[in-house]
Amino acid sequence: MSTDRLLARVTLPADPAAVPALQRFMMQAASGCVDCPEDLPPLGQLVEEVALHVIRTAFDPGETGEYTAELTKRPDQVVFAIEDKGLPAAFNTPSRGVQDGVLGGDNGERAGFQPFLPANLAHRVAFRNLGRGGKRLEVARTLSTPPGRRPLDDANPEADEPPRALDSVTLRPLDAADAPSLSRLMYRSYGYTYGSEFVYYPERIVAMLASGTLVSLIAVNEADEVVGHLAMLLHGPASTTGETAMAAVDPRYRGRRLFERMKDAMRDLAQSRRYFGLYSEAVAVHTFTQKGNLALGGFETGFLLAFTPATQIFRKISDGPVADRRSAVLFYLRTNDEPHRSIHAPPHHRAIMDAIVQRGGMNRRIDAPPPHLSLHGLRGRSTALDVAARQDVGRAFLTVRTYGSDVLKRVQEELRTLCRHGYACVYLELPLSDPMTAVLCKGFEAFGFFFAGLLFEVDGCDALRLQYLNGAAVNQDDIKVASEFGRDLLAYVLTAKNEVDWARQERRRLPTATSAAQARRQSDHPQVEQAAAAELV
Repeated sequence: MSTDRLLARVTLPADPAAVPALQRFMMQAASGCVDCPEDLPPLGQLVEEVALHVIRTAFDPGETGEYTAELTKRPDQVVFAIEDKGLPAAFNTPSRGVQDGVLGGDNGERAGFQPFLPANLAHRVAFRNLGRGGKRLEVARTLSTPPGRRPLDDANPEADEPPRALDSVTLRPLDAADAPSLSRLMYRSYGYTYGSEFVYYPERIVAMLASGTLVSLIAVNEADEVVGHLAMLLHGPASTTGETAMAAVDPRYRGRRLFERMKDAMRDLAQSRRYFGLYSEAVAVHTFTQKGNLALGGFETGFLLAFTPATQIFRKISDGPVADRRSAVLFYLRTNDEPHRSIHAPPHHRAIMDAIVQRGGMNRRIDAPPPHLSLHGLRGRSTALDVAARQDVGRAFLTVRTYGSDVLKRVQEELRTLCRHGYACVYLELPLSDPMTAVLCKGFEAFGFFFAGLLFEVDGCDALRLQYLNGAAVNQDDIKVASEFGRDLLAYVLTAKNEVDWARQERRRLPTATSAAQARRQSDHPQVEQAAAAELV
């Protein structure tokens, strides 16, 4: 976990006359985090030397420009950095290689440029070429350690942890007056990276409470400050299940099992309202939320790969953004006995679907589709397809309500449109009460969809969810799983993805237009084979 802490950032004109003011500002910013006051004058000198160096080398005489100066605290160092969009740096050939655009070394000897600072001022100099963004020069100075004190290091992330709060905490429903405090909690937990932007607008939270689509439980401390939150989102007044979301615990109050207490209370609330269950998407970058769900009797029903933008971070938990997107675990928690239902599984997914049903003890029977069921039975019927898109998080949902003769074409067209608009993830939900799901699943998978999981009691029925990744990378090392069943389910989802990816690559590689075997299959199921041959980019 990174322990860097930003102390100051300021943008100034590239004018030597402004450098003394920058010196004073940076020394004042550092004054609260140095143990020895004797460290401040050398830091001021360092700031002056670096700033004047940048002004002299990055801008031609008479050129109007500006630079951004930044001061960061590390466990045993302060780092002064300047970014500018002036002239590209003139480098010597570095004696060591360049990695990720960064050159660095003790006082710059290996940074590809001549040292310009006295050795007693700078203990490390690093340079980064930012391309069109300009360039960045970083200079680190190691701080003095008072006698008898052990120097801090990166293996001690608790150094910048907030102090743990010890006051009592109580749970109660969220009301309109708590909305501003809730927005502050979401900031303390996620910064400004949470996927649903409405959490930062107290007035929107109030409106959702009034509409009945948001039911929330909060944990409040002795000062009546919101330090924990868990929401239940409802599709509408007739909903029989809710989605738990917006889980947040103030970093000062973590380690006190507040999430488990709130989830337990939310389960009791759902039981009292006669809801059948609660489903949720638990992050897979850590296992805290997963373990809380499992402890309350929840179970995994699927994995949503690359579900969340990597810009969402969990303050004091995660290490910050990763290269692309993060995955989530789909959970379901039964709160009341659901009605008996028969569901129809595609033959190649029957075993995993049966395992999920058995894992949760669901009142379900998996039936095989009628043996003579085919696409011909859809003639004259129209497709009912709902489309919901979240551009801010790059994902969209296609929900088939009823199958019609044009269902494959409709889904393919919507998928193409969403991919052209840059959506990273597209989810397709198929009704498991309709035996045509078992017949058509292979056709949808020919487009690139693959198994994601099961949804129970959503809008009065169950659904098979498939997922499509539009160029989104999946980093398996970032996926943490809390149970053995979850690891088996993840392996199944990853295998399904690999099989679909391989099939698509084969269709690109092999000419199929003259294939006699394909021609025979097309005569039996023309829509499915046409869908398989149409490749999405």
